[in-house]
Amino acid sequence: MEIWKDRGKIAEGIKNSVFRSEHVEEIASKRMDICNSCEHIDREGSSCFMPGTQPCCGLCGCKLAFKIRSLSSKCDANKWDSVMSTDEEDELRKEIGNIE
Repeated sequence: MEIWKDRGKIAEGIKNSVFRSEHVEEIASKRMDICNSCEHIDREGSSCFMPGTQPCCGLCGCKLAFKIRSLSSKCDANKWDSVMSTDEEDELRKEIGNIE
């Protein structure tokens, strides 16, 4: 599955959704503002990878609550970018269980 390649980023988004920090929440809020005005947002769930996880990105199918909190993720419509360096992403992968 295509989404499987992003499992580390998804895990990061879930982790940051459960263990919230002010820094991540500030970034997530700005990202969500952008997503809310995007033509690709799916509020109904027809494009979501997992049913019932709307709102999601209509391009990749990711649940926005997790995607906007994944600092290593970028918008598939190029409206916002990752805020982590490659070294930071590698360190995060080690921290959350060596997910490649």
